[in-house]
Amino acid sequence: MESTLLLLDFDGVYRTQDFYRQEKCRWISKDHMTGVCAYCDTQAQNQLRKRIQNINQPVLAFLGSGNYHYIALFLMEKIREDFALVLFDHHSDMQCPAFGSLLSCGNWLRQAEEQLPHLKQVVLVGVDDSKWTELPNSNPVTLFPRTVISEKTDWLRELEQGIPYPVYFSVDKDVFSKSVAWTNWDQGVLDLHQFSKAFCAVAEGHKVVGMDVCGEFPAMYGNLFVSNAANRKNNQANRNLLELWKRHCCSTELTGNRAMNA
Repeated sequence: MESTLLLLDFDGVYRTQDFYRQEKCRWISKDHMTGVCAYCDTQAQNQLRKRIQNINQPVLAFLGSGNYHYIALFLMEKIREDFALVLFDHHSDMQCPAFGSLLSCGNWLRQAEEQLPHLKQVVLVGVDDSKWTELPNSNPVTLFPRTVISEKTDWLRELEQGIPYPVYFSVDKDVFSKSVAWTNWDQGVLDLHQFSKAFCAVAEGHKVVGMDVCGEFPAMYGNLFVSNAANRKNNQANRNLLELWKRHCCSTELTGNRAMNA
């Protein structure tokens, strides 16, 4: 039986965590691939698509640091039905490309809206209010920004009832406060209880067609003490996210303590 847990070993951080140790998982390595950190050139895009070509939906993919969040685009390309993206992120990831049409962790969602015919709805949860100016005028986006989730209580019902499609979840842990996760980007205010309620409300009422998680803190971004402390916190956050996936979205058995390499 094919594993539904995918680990992208691009920055080495998951080798130092253990949240997946009792699960059946598949590893994707970047090997000697270049042009993939934060920005992804055309050659690297083609190589990445080949490395996940045999990965079927739905899958839970852990992508590494936020520098690799753009890989969500390649995973969503594989969805063959109309769907909504529910993105938990402190940033919009809808910036205009800085270098021509070069794909990046800051503009992948803008490109997804332009390129994916089955992506019918985008819902942003936790984005900083200052990032609204990055949103394109052409396609409407449903927003539950930082101020809403921190000041109101009725947004969970609006989130659940406002989605008429199957759902793909994408989670950048920078949406969380530092009490939950520790990333190398500026962070939001979402706590784990809020996230769990939002995730469960949507997952219990909708078909889930996939999920990805990023926001690790690789050692290159801090001294050993800082990176180790961040890694411990993120390991626990990843364990919590994995358990939510298994409880609400996983129709196949994950356990088995077996690893496969792609």
